[in-house]
Amino acid sequence: MAPSPQRIVVVGRGLAGALVAWRFMERGCRVEWWGNGSHSASRVAAGMFNPVSFRRVVEVWNAGPHLEAMRQTICAMEDALGLQGKVLHDVPVAKVFANEDYRETWDDRWAQNHGVCQWASVGEDHANVGIDAVMGPAGVGRVHASGWVDVPTLLDGMERFLSDQGLLQDRAWSVADGVPSGADAVVDCRGVGAAEELAQVGVTVNPNHGDVLTLSTPLTGPGTLDTAGHNINNGKWLLPTEVKEGRQWWRLGATYSWHRLKPTPNAMAAQELRDHMAKAFDDEGAEALRTAQLESHQAGLRPASPDRRPTVGAWPGQPKGVLMLNGLGTRGVLVGPAMATHLVNWWLDGVELPPEIRASRFKSVRQKAPGFQD
Repeated sequence: MAPSPQRIVVVGRGLAGALVAWRFMERGCRVEWWGNGSHSASRVAAGMFNPVSFRRVVEVWNAGPHLEAMRQTICAMEDALGLQGKVLHDVPVAKVFANEDYRETWDDRWAQNHGVCQWASVGEDHANVGIDAVMGPAGVGRVHASGWVDVPTLLDGMERFLSDQGLLQDRAWSVADGVPSGADAVVDCRGVGAAEELAQVGVTVNPNHGDVLTLSTPLTGPGTLDTAGHNINNGKWLLPTEVKEGRQWWRLGATYSWHRLKPTPNAMAAQELRDHMAKAFDDEGAEALRTAQLESHQAGLRPASPDRRPTVGAWPGQPKGVLMLNGLGTRGVLVGPAMATHLVNWWLDGVELPPEIRASRFKSVRQKAPGFQD
């Protein structure tokens, strides 16, 4: 007689929780998705994915496998949730070079046949890029393997799907509650909401405050803005999302602050973001950006880890069955699907977790939770 499917409770109704719940459901588990209505940074972030680190012009961590896992997962979720074509969007990035030194670093990657070259193209003079409004005296580099995931639409779809089956629960949970009665495991995906409890066992979750604006510009006449379908990056980013109500809509972001500990918008950030991005455009483009209609100003707290790697597996110091996935940070869309897969395969099949995502990699965990093994 085949064993009955495991009952898994996933806590936290952001991106991490959705991905973990999805992976367990794929494996035939009975999943309940819990949340207490707390603010989710996942509903604020633009959901962008990009396999290139612009700071050092290198591939981001495990770019190829993570990109493949992300595309497979999001496409499967789109199909299952009736959201075909509404969640995953491919949008190339046009990186505006800050100066000639940066362009030299960028172009040297092609001379070296560096791995980053598979995701991007060699630098181009801005006049040849086809984005007339962009001003890049040192040129522009394009990333073709990039885009964005409409995370709020994905989360809404998952909530409807589980609600229809009676598996969506408005319930709070803390680590002191342990494994819920009748469940085989509980997975803590609360992000910043778990920071204080995790700190007690040496896992640091740093709240990284970010502001994001939603803007709109007219499609014709004065105030129009055209990036030829590109996400413009000049240290900040301007992402074209959709045409709605006769206007082009954009997301503009993001700020990064470690001292703001509440997910409330910073009043000064809106103008700062517009002024910074305006530097990438000619006079008309800059004016269009400054006068664009503000549709919304949102802020969230990203759960970041000290080494920019998520923490996956057993919750340190807790009984068997108390699990966690936290610290997705700014690359949650890109790395989240692979992290959820690692967690599920470890729990159900005994597949070892990669060392770089285990909680035991932190000296503070080994000190505060002696004897802990993941």
